[in-house]
Amino acid sequence: MQSENVTNLWTLYRKGLDYQNSIGLRDKIPMHVRFYEGEQWPRATEATKNLPRPVVNIIKMICRNKKAAILSSPVRIIYKCYKAEVKIDKFNRFSEYVLKELKQDKLDKDAIDDAVKKGSYFFHYYWDSEAEGIDGKAEGALRAEIIDPLNIFFENPCQLDEQKQGWILIASRENVATVRAIADKNVDTSLIVSDTYDNNAYNQQEQDENQLCTVLTRYFRKNGEIYCEKATKSCVIKAPFPITPDVQKARMEILKENGEDIDAPNDSFADDVNTGNDIPKAKLYPVVAGCYEKRDGSIYGLSEVEGLIPNQKAINFNIAMSLLNAQECAWGKYIALPNALKGQKITNVPGQVLIDHTGTGNGIKKMTETSMHSLPLEISDKLIGQTRNVAGATELLSGEIVSSTMSGAAIAQLQAQAQMPIEELRNEFWEVKKKQGLVIAQFLQSFYYAQVFAYEEENAETRNLEGKQDIFSSKDYAGAKFDIVAEATQGTRSSVAADIILLENLLARGAISVEAYIKAYPDTAVGNKSELLRLIKLEAEGHLVTANATIEQQKQAIGQMQKIVDDISSTIKENKELNALNAELSKQNIELAKQYALLYQMARLVYAEAEKQGIELKELKEEHEIFARQILKDNGETM
Repeated sequence: MQSENVTNLWTLYRKGLDYQNSIGLRDKIPMHVRFYEGEQWPRATEATKNLPRPVVNIIKMICRNKKAAILSSPVRIIYKCYKAEVKIDKFNRFSEYVLKELKQDKLDKDAIDDAVKKGSYFFHYYWDSEAEGIDGKAEGALRAEIIDPLNIFFENPCQLDEQKQGWILIASRENVATVRAIADKNVDTSLIVSDTYDNNAYNQQEQDENQLCTVLTRYFRKNGEIYCEKATKSCVIKAPFPITPDVQKARMEILKENGEDIDAPNDSFADDVNTGNDIPKAKLYPVVAGCYEKRDGSIYGLSEVEGLIPNQKAINFNIAMSLLNAQECAWGKYIALPNALKGQKITNVPGQVLIDHTGTGNGIKKMTETSMHSLPLEISDKLIGQTRNVAGATELLSGEIVSSTMSGAAIAQLQAQAQMPIEELRNEFWEVKKKQGLVIAQFLQSFYYAQVFAYEEENAETRNLEGKQDIFSSKDYAGAKFDIVAEATQGTRSSVAADIILLENLLARGAISVEAYIKAYPDTAVGNKSELLRLIKLEAEGHLVTANATIEQQKQAIGQMQKIVDDISSTIKENKELNALNAELSKQNIELAKQYALLYQMARLVYAEAEKQGIELKELKEEHEIFARQILKDNGETM
């Protein structure tokens, strides 16, 4: 049975290689990689051994610009569910946690790197039971890798949707010892031996091929469920098995390792097994396919390099011809008649004197040389410019200065127009991200039993991000009947210059503090952020000490001023009381003066009557008048 399975897998593998050869992939892709890496000239022959071999690598420049443009907008996967009982927020938080653990951003960059050079990229997700992961039903953790287009094969390569394939086969080179360790228990590991790398399209040199063997991994469907099998050239190492975890078997093994009685499992184990029955069967292949540009009728795409190679060759050749001309004509050539030199050697040493032994004066003369025309270099410059225009990798896309007289708005408009062709490539990548999200969700729903994970959440009061922890359990989602929608959402384009300008504007308006400004400053633009923050903190602490001393001095000064104010207030109060008393006395004096004036009038009448009767009152009258005048004078009146 094993020999039949091995033969079957190897037959499918050979069919896949034949298809790739038929459309030229196995010749083109290695050539694309060589040109991208700068290996753009054939081996030198006897006729071309003196030919200069310059490389003006416009292929790498254009590919890197396109790659940067596709990845310039951040994208993340969001899951949505419209059933209230499903904790979709936790699902999203945990998926982000898993993607960070996978280093999915780096995988995306590697995938787009494959796309621009090789035309296609393939994500392979798998459960690594040996990885340090979780405690529960299935030990291990989710892992991912990028599969080279020449190492993956399909049942129908004309079908662009990988999920509609009858089978998907992956070829890889593995260490013999590792393969023996993962083989089924009933496999004779002595049959697992090293073999020759017969799929070496890139001419890779293996350090020790005696320790390596080719492993074929095939995914296929059985009753709608995804199965997997593995084999080498000599034997099957993994008989077909479903990629959905066997909950009961895994839990039994854990109990056995812990020394517990597997015949009388505890209640919690029974509950686990029951909930495990609700785990959905894997329906999606753990492979996600994407291409740079679609190749008509093939799942393998077209690369950016494919159309640039002829132009690259022409540019290199024209420059090489100009260099060869300069090389050949660096030293002049001479014509000498027989016996003109008589053993003399022309060395081109400055100041060398030659004797013409013919005596005619024409026995030795320098050839008139024709310099290389500048046309090849001009053609090369034009060809580079036209190639960049046609490829959509102009200076607008790469961020080069267009014109010093052009306004910022005009440049922004041109850049937006230059980005339009890139949008199609970026949107295609985002569609792949959606498929990626569905495959990852399949693993989250099946494998993670009780995973503690950390995440950040904004505090409603302080508006700061706070670290929190939660526990994710696949059983909360395994039995739920809900649709998972993976959305690729566009964020702000990552631009260090734009970020710095925005931060400077916020700081100038006082919207953020200096500390917040430095914290948000791009890490790539400053190398001593932590030291700057430390100095700001120390300076702030120094200002605080100075401010506290100043406040204490001001408190003392305010205390002294308060005492003065209190004294002044007391004096003012006393003055008010004195003024009131003086006013009362003045009022009384006025009343007395009026009474004295009335008495004086009456006294005058008495004095007049006394004179009539001959009574002498002269002295009394004079004293009375002096006293009355004085009283009236003090009160501002006259007699």
